[in-house]
Amino acid sequence: MRTLLLMILAAVIGAIAAAQITGALRQRSAYQRAVMDMMAHHAGALDHSLRAQRCAATTTANDFAVLGTVSGDIPQAFPEMMSDQHFAQLANGARTTIGVVGGTPPVECVGLRKAIARIGERCDACHREYR
Repeated sequence: MRTLLLMILAAVIGAIAAAQITGALRQRSAYQRAVMDMMAHHAGALDHSLRAQRCAATTTANDFAVLGTVSGDIPQAFPEMMSDQHFAQLANGARTTIGVVGGTPPVECVGLRKAIARIGERCDACHREYR
């Protein structure tokens, strides 16, 4: 009986410690997750606009602008990874592509589809290696 109580107590203490450690680790990378979540949200909004056939630049300009702004935060969100030349090249390439495409948002759905594909290729190239 005594052994059973000690095992239950150890399990409870272990579960509490694991929850505390998990919470601390989750807080450490909140900014990194926020940058990626914001980019995913606005890329998803562009995709939604394409599927809804609302492809005018007036509809998509805000999402392109936010994507460009948030992509500029990648170096601050991942400073330790920016020392990796390949990661830095991929991050800068994504930011450049988003800036070029978003600088003059497409006015029709064919152009929006191509723009989303170009941005997606840049994002996927980095996520394949560093996610």
